[in-house]
Formats: sequence, structure tokens, C-alpha cells
Amino acid sequence: MDARFVQAHKEARWSVALAVAYLAAWALSAWLAGNEIGFTGLPRWFELSCLFVPLLFIFLCWLMVRVVFRDISLEDHRGN
Repeated sequence: MDARFVQAHKEARWSVALAVAYLAAWALSAWLAGNEIGFTGLPRWFELSCLFVPLLFIFLCWLMVRVVFRDISLEDHRGN
């Protein structure tokens, strides 16, 4: 298989895995955190699921782009 497709599949797998992990973290923090007031004055479930989990996953997306993604040419150089 062409190396471009191998890299594209790797990037797609990482992206889907990160999206699934985000949904799981969001759901768990929303349902399991409780209704106590957090340190911002908002309910803890809201702080976690709408403030801290998105910030964490923005960082993880940035890290994934820096580590996993590669700049590759999309041109077909095989000649037709």
C-alpha cells in the first residue's frame, strides 16, 4: 500500500479514537461528578464536562497533531 494511505489511515484511527475518548470523558464527567458547587461557583458536573474536559482535549488534539500527523504530499508521483 502507498505510504500516503498508511499515514492517512493512522491519522484517521487516532482522530476517531480521540473523538470517542472525548465523548466518553464528557459523558462520565457529566453523569458522575455530582451536583455540588465547584470552585467557579457552577455545578461540578458542568465545570468538568463543559470547561475542563474540553480544555484537556484541545490540548490532546494539539499534541496529536504535533506527534502523529505528518506533512505529506498528496500528489501522485507515479506518472500516468
